[in-house]
Amino acid sequence: MSLSEQEQRALQEIERSLLAEDPTFASTMPKVGATPFAGSGRVTMRSVALVVFGLVLLLGGVALATVNIWLIAISVVGFVVMLGGGVMALRTPAGGSAAAPAVSRPAKASPRVSSMEENFRRRFEGQ
Repeated sequence: MSLSEQEQRALQEIERSLLAEDPTFASTMPKVGATPFAGSGRVTMRSVALVVFGLVLLLGGVALATVNIWLIAISVVGFVVMLGGGVMALRTPAGGSAAAPAVSRPAKASPRVSSMEENFRRRFEGQ
């Protein structure tokens, strides 16, 4: 769920004030408005594919273990592949790349969304 423009401006204002108060904190944080997880989807898809492939190998090895006891090695290989996929998913870099696609905004909100936003503003601005 995306934030409204007013909420995005308030969030950016809070970020700017935090970064202005603590310069050492500012040096460790990404720039205001940057999306920290942009560009990391490809690695995540690889890791998910590895986990699924490892699970298939693990279950296939268990099922084939009734044929020959040495086919349990397929399960061990499947477990190692699953473990590698999990480690890859956990080690996915959080920084975005320079070629990250820009987020497109809808040209006009639907009447229901705009009425919900208006109700939200009235409720919290009236307090």
